[in-house]
Parts: sequence; C-alpha cells; structure tokens
Amino acid sequence: MPKSREIGRSSLYGDYHSYDSSQRPLHVVIAGAGPSGIAMAIELMSLPNVTFEVFEKNPEVGGTWFENKYIGAACDIASHAYQYTFASNHDWSSHFSPAPEIFKYFKGVAEKFKILEHIHLNTRILSATFNETTGRWRLCASSVDKDGKRELEADVFINATGILNKWKWPDIAGLQSFTGSKLHTANWDTSWDWQGKSVAVIGSGATGIQVVPKLQPTVKSLEVYVRSPTYILPSVGFGVESSTFNKPYTKEEKIRFKSDKKYYREFRKAIEQQMNENFAASIQNSTAQIEGRQWAENMMRKYIKSEELQKKLIPKWELGCRRLTPGKPYLDAVQQENVDIVTSPIDRIIEDGIRTTDGRIHRLDAIVCATGFDTSFTPAFELRGLKNQNLKMMWSQNPAEAYMGIAVSGFPNYWTFLGPNTPIANGSLIPCIEWSAKYVVQALRKMQTEQIKSMSIKKHIQDAFNEYTQAVHKDLVWTGSCRSWYKDNKSNKVTAVWPGSSIHFMDVVKIPRWEDYEIEYMNENPFMFMGNGISAREANKEDLTYYLNEI
Repeated sequence: MPKSREIGRSSLYGDYHSYDSSQRPLHVVIAGAGPSGIAMAIELMSLPNVTFEVFEKNPEVGGTWFENKYIGAACDIASHAYQYTFASNHDWSSHFSPAPEIFKYFKGVAEKFKILEHIHLNTRILSATFNETTGRWRLCASSVDKDGKRELEADVFINATGILNKWKWPDIAGLQSFTGSKLHTANWDTSWDWQGKSVAVIGSGATGIQVVPKLQPTVKSLEVYVRSPTYILPSVGFGVESSTFNKPYTKEEKIRFKSDKKYYREFRKAIEQQMNENFAASIQNSTAQIEGRQWAENMMRKYIKSEELQKKLIPKWELGCRRLTPGKPYLDAVQQENVDIVTSPIDRIIEDGIRTTDGRIHRLDAIVCATGFDTSFTPAFELRGLKNQNLKMMWSQNPAEAYMGIAVSGFPNYWTFLGPNTPIANGSLIPCIEWSAKYVVQALRKMQTEQIKSMSIKKHIQDAFNEYTQAVHKDLVWTGSCRSWYKDNKSNKVTAVWPGSSIHFMDVVKIPRWEDYEIEYMNENPFMFMGNGISAREANKEDLTYYLNEI
C-alpha cells in the first residue's frame, strides 16, 4: 500500500517509491497445464502482486502425457533429459519411459510446487479478445463440470497449449465408409482387442514406430503404410547408453542417481551434451551431416536384412529433415512374416479395407491412423487482438509467423509457448520451455515496475525476424527434400523449427529486446513509474550501502 503523503509534496507523481510493483498488480490467465503451463505457473509463484489461473481442458494436468494412451506410448527423448532442470527425477524406469510414468512426473511436479489450486480442470478457453481501451483480455471459458460459460478478464494471456494438441483424421477419401474398427492414436480406444485381426497402420512417424511392435506379435496380419520413410535407429543414441536398447535402470543405478549428486549431474549432462551436439549435423552439406547420414544409413542397412525392405525404409533425403527416431522394436517387427510394408499410395478407403493406386484391395478388420495433428499452430480457441484481427484466420490463410515463437505482432500482452519457429527439433526441449517462461516473467516484471498498460511486438520487427529465419533455414536440413510437418510443404517455408540450436535459442531469449515492442503506458507521462524519488531500498529500510558489499 502507498505510504501517507508527505506535507507539501505534489500528487502528480503519486505516493509510491520507484519500482514498486504494487503500482501495477497483474492477473494472468494460462491456457494449458502440460509441461509448458506447469513451468509457467511455477515461475509466476515467485512474483509479488501477481495472481493467476490455469485452464486445462482435460481432467488431469500433464497435457499430451495424460492424453496419449495408445499402446506403446512413450517419449523418444531420454527420460533424464525430458524433465525440468529444477525438478530431477532419479527413478525413471528406463532410458525411454512410458507415457504413464511421464504423466506421473509432471503431475508430481505440479503437486510439489503447489500450483494445483490455481488450475481449473475440465475447463477450456473458448475465446479471448483484447480490449484496447482497458488493455485487458476478455476471455470466455467453458467447464465440463459446471453448467454454462464463465466470463473473465486478465491483464496477460499466455497460451501454453502446445503444438500437438488438436488431433485430426487423415484426409483420405472414403475414411468414414470403413465398417471395421477405426482408431486414431491420439484418441485411443483402450477397450479395442486387436488379437487375431488383420490390421493396417497408416503413418510412419514416431507414434507409428511405437504402435507397430506392440500390435505385431498377436495380430493375424499387419500392413504398415509408409508414404515417406524416416531414419529409424536400432540404438538409443549416438554413444550414451546405446549398448542395449532401452534397458531398464537397476535399483543400484537409481540409488546412485539419488545419492551421488556429482555422478548424476555428470550423467545427465552427458546425455544432454550429446543431444545438443547433434545440431551440427543439421547444417546441409556439412561434414557432420554427410557423416551422420552415412552412419544412419549403414546402421539401418546392417539391421534390415531384406534389400527390398531396405529400399522401402531407408530415406533418400537429408538426415534430420524429418524427425530422427529410435526404433529397434519397430525394425524387428516389420521384418516378421505377418507384416507387410506398403509404399503404394492410398487411393481410397472402402467398406472392408483400403484400395491403393496400384489397384490392389487390402481387406482389413481395423485401421489405425498414426497420422498426427493439426500443425498449423492455430489456437483451439478464437483469439482476437488489435483491430479485432483473428489469429486463427490469419494463420489458416498463410503459414504461421510469430516473433521468436514467443509473441505475435498485433496481440498485446499475449505470449505463447512452442509457437512457430521454436526449437522443437534442435536439441534439449525442456530447458527451452523454462527459458521461455523466464522471458515472460521478465516482461511481467517490466509491466509492473514501469506501469505498462500493453506490450505488442512491432510488425516490421516480426517481419524482419521471419525474413532472417527463412534465410538461415536455406542452409539447414528442414528445407530439405523430405515431406515434413516442420514446414509448409507448398511453399517450403519452415514454420515449426528455430533457425539454430536449442542453446542458440536460450542465448537469444535470455535478455529480452524491449526495443522490439510497441509499449503503451498506464499514465500519459511514461516516467510516472519513478514515483516519489525514494528507492525501494530506502522505503523498506534496507542496506543503503549494498554497492560496497563486494569490497
């Protein structure tokens, strides 16, 4: 609260001392309680005069790790690298942990840091509209547990719903006419029994690579439809823990992880060092790319016995253009007698199976679509910014563009996680999420201490960033000859991946470039935040010779 006014002092500059955050209390709304939303909420806990709410559409936190219930669901990133820097789990079961274990980890972190009381479960954001007069967001939320809709306001709106959160059926003619079992990996029917059935799996990405080896042992026959192959490694990685694929950690190893901090730190650093070093191979025509591609091809050729199968499964494009995926169980499964790799394009789906363009009819009992998500980056809710511009419409008409994957021009006081052109394939991801949260916290502190009403990225700055991004990507593998969701396949414009390494991203966003923002202040005079000429240290009767502490 402000101190009582001293006699004779003007009221023009208020009663506050400089940098008093109580001059600008903030209410923040976060959409999504997955890894990004949890990280953001934890950061907000430390900010004075900030209140926040998190809206999660699911009945639990954890995001994709709660949703993914398909057989074989797991993370293809090392468990000890897929966790927060501030919340180590020493009890991971194996190098690649299953989805339920990862969900348990993120829920445990939410519980540990006491953010669950801020989270509204079974509640989704329907719309968010920025009010230019008040400088606040007007939001509408809908809860499964309660009747009707809830209207609310926030000074800041943060989208932490992630990229892969809107699953969709593949655009294949006749899909709805199929009379057998039809499943999507992102909406899995856990009651489905596949034993003794003729099954097709459409999709050869990371999810399909996990599903196939779980189906193969007990189905009658399994057809795997591969439109575009990907590099699949029969090892864990490039050296660390690669001797035995996904061997469970022993009780003794887990005890040492917990008891020997130096050993665990070095173990974890070795895994992430390896991941971050791999970016060197993302540069087209580099020695690392050429040698890495030869190495991956040789590994696959050595492991796949059939020359015919080698031709179907070994890519002919740059290593890393599509996601490099560990998959020894998959490579084992597709070489079994009851599995057929189908590379002929699908013409249409018929009542009792699939017809391919070579005229062949494939009779089936079930079709599993491991075909992914809507990757347009358009939010699941309606988002309207300055001049009522609609982000969903903007990004549905043209490839998505943002500012460093964190902010979008024309949408003040709005920040997002893992937006367009963020480091989702460039090295360690979780630290990048943490650094994004720290970036947002710096913005909120600036809004508080300088009495800022709204902040919005300048349009010409966002355009310049995207021009730079596409220029850099001309030399990186993601503009290669593969078909990938990392890019707009019509224009070849890379929309998903950061133009550099994960470490590069963390360096760039560590210190925000405030000059890139259009800033509107709460007061006509922007220097009103300086208050009454008294510093916070003086007002709080703190050490006034702090500058001598290092002598």
